[in-house]
Amino acid sequence: MTSATGQAKPEIAILGQLRPPLVAALEADFVCHPVYAEADRLAYLRQHGERIRGAASHGMAGIKQAEMELMPNLEICAINGVGLETTDLDVARTRGVAITITPVLYDDVADLAIALALAACRRIAEGDRFVRRGAWLEGRMALGRKLSGMKAGLIGLGRIGSEVASRLEGFKCDIAYIDPVARDVPYRRVADAVTLAEESDILFLAAAGAAKGAGAPIVDRAILNALGPRGIFVNIARGWLVDEPAMVELLASGRLGAAGLDVFDDEPNVPEGLLALENVVLTPHIASSTEETMGAMGDTVVANLVSWFAGKGALTAVP
Repeated sequence: MTSATGQAKPEIAILGQLRPPLVAALEADFVCHPVYAEADRLAYLRQHGERIRGAASHGMAGIKQAEMELMPNLEICAINGVGLETTDLDVARTRGVAITITPVLYDDVADLAIALALAACRRIAEGDRFVRRGAWLEGRMALGRKLSGMKAGLIGLGRIGSEVASRLEGFKCDIAYIDPVARDVPYRRVADAVTLAEESDILFLAAAGAAKGAGAPIVDRAILNALGPRGIFVNIARGWLVDEPAMVELLASGRLGAAGLDVFDDEPNVPEGLLALENVVLTPHIASSTEETMGAMGDTVVANLVSWFAGKGALTAVP
C-alpha cells in the first residue's frame, strides 16, 4: 500500500491491543499487522517479521526479545504508556531499536492516587453501597479517617510520585519518601521502606520495578505489617510489585487498615478475597483512563512513528 505521497507505507506490528481510534490513526500512515490478535504471535512474526520496520504496543505488553529477533529490520517501537517492565530495553539498545513512551499521563495517575486515598480514608465506596442497600435508614455508618494532615509515605519519587506528593501538600500532609535518588524536595527521605511504613498513616506505591516474576515484590509482608491496623495502602504502580497474598490476608484480618488498589498481579483477575472486603477500594487499572489523556497518549504514539519514518527521529525516546 502507498501513502498520499505515493510512497510505500512502512509496515508496523501492533504487539498489544490498542484503542480503536489509535489503531485507525496508525492505519492512516502505516500498514498495520495486528500481531496481538494472533493465536501464535511468534509464528506470525516468523512469516511476516522481515517486512516490519516499526511496532506499537502498550505498557503491559511491551516488546520482548523473541519478538525483536523475528523482526530483523525493526527500527522503533512506540509504547502507549510509560511502564517499561515488560520491554526488553537492553536488547532494544543492543539491536539499535528506539523505544518511545507517552509521558503525558502523570497528572491522571496522581489524580487517581489521591482519589483512591480519599475513597479509602472516607469510606466512599462503602458509603455508596450503604446508601444503595437502604442501611442509612437504620442508622449511621462507621466513621472514616481524615486525609488532611496525615503522615504520607511515598515509595518512589519519580515523575508520578512527585505529582502525588505535590497534591498531598494541598492536604497539609507530612510527606516522606524512599527513592534510589535523593531528590531536591522539601520532603524527608527515609532509609528503608519498613521504617517509612512504620512512620506513615498512608503509604503510596509509585515506583517502577522489575518485570513480573523477575524479582521480589517491592512491598512485602514486613512493609505491610509495619503500616499496621490503621495504615492505608494505595497502589497505582503494578500489582506484581506487592506481595498480594500477604496484603489480602492482612486486610481481611484487620492487621492492615485499608487499601485503594488500581492494579493487580493477574489482572483482570482480582483475588477473590478482596471482593467482599469493605475496607478496600478497587478500580480496573484506570489511572490514565480519561478522554483527554488517552487522546494525548495516542497522539504521542502516532507522532513518534510518523516523525521517525519521516527521518526526523523519535520525539519521546527512552534514553
